[in-house]
Amino acid sequence: MKKKLKVLVLFDGISPTTVDQDFTKELKTKDWKTEADVMAALGSVGHTAEHLAIYDDVDLVRQKLETFAPDILFNLVEQFRNNPGFDQNIVSFFEMQGLAFTGCGSTGLTLCKHKGISKKILHYHGIHVPHFVVIPRGQRIARPKQLKFPILVKPVKEEASYGISQASFVDTDEPFRERVNFIHEKYNSDAIAEEYIDGRELYVSLIGNIRLTVLPIRELVFREVPPNEPKIAVRRGPRSAARHGYRGNVQTHLSSAYHRRLRAHRPAAGARQQGLFHRGEPKSNSRQR
Repeated sequence: MKKKLKVLVLFDGISPTTVDQDFTKELKTKDWKTEADVMAALGSVGHTAEHLAIYDDVDLVRQKLETFAPDILFNLVEQFRNNPGFDQNIVSFFEMQGLAFTGCGSTGLTLCKHKGISKKILHYHGIHVPHFVVIPRGQRIARPKQLKFPILVKPVKEEASYGISQASFVDTDEPFRERVNFIHEKYNSDAIAEEYIDGRELYVSLIGNIRLTVLPIRELVFREVPPNEPKIAVRRGPRSAARHGYRGNVQTHLSSAYHRRLRAHRPAAGARQQGLFHRGEPKSNSRQR
């Protein structure tokens, strides 16, 4: 019989919190569904789970460790003081304290947070990525001639579709310059511009460190999107990203033939690919045509 664990589930607070704050009410709402599902799943298999929300005080983790003494941290924290740029710093704290935790390590988070760096690593290991260019703030905005339209322009370090809208899809130089300038000024961020690939959007979740378990492939199905509009995911709310123009759940039943096609494109053995993944989801998407 497998050992039953004491699990501390950590997630984002949207305002200052206390070590014993009760989030029962919030966990019943749609915005907190992920956190609620994790708590319920842990309880259903017999583990003892407690939760802690972090907003601006990492010392709450130390206090909770003393009172609860968990065997492992289930890490759902993605920001600090509403800044998603600090998620790797939270994980660094876990590593320095020698704590067991779920999810990606700080090095992997740092690498995959930068879309330009992650795409270069993927390309080195033989995984196809769209042609792209990173345009730093303060640099003259110009499209390299080898970068072909249509193009998607977005912040180089954001995630969950933050900074992406229909205006991110550009097909001439003037809106290209306008969108890059918008990313520079609005998000105080370098911009990445990549060639748009019209294809299917697939998600592959992995569990493990050295020996990886590949979970069933999921497909983001876009519905009711006019033929002349791009199939892209855009940001809707502060806690989640909405996919523009699709209805229904993510499709999980792909044909065995399609699975074989995807396996044929896997990188060479020995590629250290686990560092590119965060909480089971690839941070850099490459669409299959």
